[in-house]
Amino acid sequence: MMPPWLEIFAADALSAWRNTGRRVRKNFLYTFWFIVLVMFAFSAVAWIIAFVSRSNDVVAFPLAVSDLLFLYFMAFVGKALVDFYHLLVERPATVFLLSQPMRLRNIVAGKLLSVSAFNLSLLAMGLGVITAMTLMNVWFYFVIPPFVVADLIILTMLASSVGFAYSVLSGLSSWGRKFAGAALYSPLVSLVWLFTMRMQLDGWALTEAYLGIYLLSLALMPVPAAFLVESWNTLTSSKATSHPSQRKMRGSILAGPIKRLVGANALAIFEKEVRNLLRRREGIGNAITLMGFVAFAFYFFNQLDSMFQMDGIILRVMPALVVGLSLFLAVVILCVIPALGVISKDGKGAWALKVAPVPEEDIVNGKALSILLMAPFIVVAVALPLPLLLGSSAMALLYAALGAIGMCAACTGVSIWIGAKYPNFDEASGNAPDVMTMYIVMLACMLLCALLLLPPVALGFSDPILGLLALIFSVDVGFLVLHLGVKGAARSFAELELSN
Repeated sequence: MMPPWLEIFAADALSAWRNTGRRVRKNFLYTFWFIVLVMFAFSAVAWIIAFVSRSNDVVAFPLAVSDLLFLYFMAFVGKALVDFYHLLVERPATVFLLSQPMRLRNIVAGKLLSVSAFNLSLLAMGLGVITAMTLMNVWFYFVIPPFVVADLIILTMLASSVGFAYSVLSGLSSWGRKFAGAALYSPLVSLVWLFTMRMQLDGWALTEAYLGIYLLSLALMPVPAAFLVESWNTLTSSKATSHPSQRKMRGSILAGPIKRLVGANALAIFEKEVRNLLRRREGIGNAITLMGFVAFAFYFFNQLDSMFQMDGIILRVMPALVVGLSLFLAVVILCVIPALGVISKDGKGAWALKVAPVPEEDIVNGKALSILLMAPFIVVAVALPLPLLLGSSAMALLYAALGAIGMCAACTGVSIWIGAKYPNFDEASGNAPDVMTMYIVMLACMLLCALLLLPPVALGFSDPILGLLALIFSVDVGFLVLHLGVKGAARSFAELELSN
């Protein structure tokens, strides 16, 4: 008889295998296209690593291996945090585990093993494809040091344990306890930053440091695990329908303009989505991850500026590239992923919206407007501070703000259409967007943003006013994409069939 924690892992693995097989059989060509894109992406990574490793200027490369390791760690912390939200902390079905006659540590150990194993499988796939690429052509050839592979494995498992801790601590019942829990746990992440970014350990010394931090995280695991039930109660109750006396958003300055713009039906949907957004705590983890990447973008530019002897053209272009990539990352986290799950997150309860005597376009309009509420946050938190930190001009601030708005509109339009056309009602995955769909949409949005923003920005280097006018036109095109995406999502939602 297997121990309880291993049975939980086996059930999660079997469920994931069956769901993947069902999706592959349902969309074979879609899966094939996904595999082609993944292979192309890994080929590009392999070529870049090989080019840098053979370059005579490799010593002057702005980022050391330790910097890239820390970026990898931050990315997987964010991923693990979202995984634990969907699979454990805010999942109503977790009640069937919590009600079983087993210790809480078995539940935590089983779910931690599930997330860690899945993340390790992604790492293994990436390393395997990149290694295969190095054998295909001499231009791809390079050697990954064994200690780097060990670092990646340990950081993947460490990120999973840190993601679990923050997913639980961010779901505590009061803001004071949230901040206290995050502050008490933050020294663990600070140790990773200290050994990686400050002490600049290299080789197996850094591997030993990572291993020690990972063992420390396992020793501390009972602390966040003790608050799992409280966080689960808080987060699952936040999904419940509010009392009728609290449903109306009294005094909202947005209610009047939205009602005049899209009507009372869309306003009701918008208010419901905003209430759910405010009551759910997943945005805290997204904000932490986003701020970490913005800080890394600023660090990356400083390293690039100080270590490269660049000419004037590169000096002018590089800040725009750093800001643009940071903005795209923010849009992916706060607009693309939520828009992909805008229909799926309702689960089988989406039938209530389908049978309501309300046009489908009003429903989608309300959901789209709730996602576009993130646009001002992206402007305030990324588009304005980052150019200021990089020492850019006031015109650059205007370019960044307009670009952020255009990216939010265009990416939301594409994502909400795909999310309505291919919803994921698999409750075993928490109704999260499908991985293949998410990856393809992210690449499509990246291409769309490049087509919309690169020509105006390039024109702005020679004529700022003309470039600004072109950027305003691109923002208009972005809202046109949003309008068409909402129309397509409404048609897809109207054709959607729900079954038990």
